[in-house]
Amino acid sequence: MKARVLLAAVGALVLVFLVRWQFPDDRSNRITPNLPDPRFDYTLTDFQARFHDENGQLELLLSGPRLEHDATSRIATIQSPDFHIQPQAANWLGHAEQGLLLRDVDELVLEGSIVLEHPIPDGQLTIRTERLRHSIGQRTIEAPERAVMRGPDSFIQAGRVVIRLDDDTLEFFDNVQGELLPRRTDP
Repeated sequence: MKARVLLAAVGALVLVFLVRWQFPDDRSNRITPNLPDPRFDYTLTDFQARFHDENGQLELLLSGPRLEHDATSRIATIQSPDFHIQPQAANWLGHAEQGLLLRDVDELVLEGSIVLEHPIPDGQLTIRTERLRHSIGQRTIEAPERAVMRGPDSFIQAGRVVIRLDDDTLEFFDNVQGELLPRRTDP
C-alpha cells in the first residue's frame, strides 16, 4: 500500500509538471497600467515667477499677462514680459513685446521693442534693441543686433552689446558710434 501511495504521489507530481510545461505562466508579459505622459502643455495668465541661483540668490523676476508652455520643445512663450535681472546685485529692469524661456539651456530670449534700464549714481542707463538674450549660466545679457544706449550726457550705438553681470560691465562691438561727455563736477 505504501508503494501505491508513493507511486500515486510521484504520478501526480509528474502530471503537475507536465501541465505546467504545457501551459507556462509568462510573467514577463504582464500588463502594466498606462500612466499619463508626465510632460504637459500649460498656460498661465497674470503670472509672476522668481528664479534663484544655486546659492539661493534671486537671479530673475519675470512677469507677464500670459505664459504658454510647450512640453515637446520645453519652451515657454511669454507675452509682453516685464523682467528684473539680478535685483539685489546688477539690477537691470526691462520690458519686451515677447519672451521665450528656453528651459533646456537656461536662457531667456526677449524680442520686440526691448527697453532695458539700469540705475547709475547720476541718472539711468537705457538700452533699446529688438532682441536680447539673458544666459543664466554664463551670467550675461547680450543684444546680438543693433542696440542704442543712452545715459546722462552720453549716447552709444553698436551692432552688438554684451553685459557681464559678475562685474557689471558693458562691452560694445561692431560699428560702435557714440558721444560720451565727462561727468560734470560742480564746485
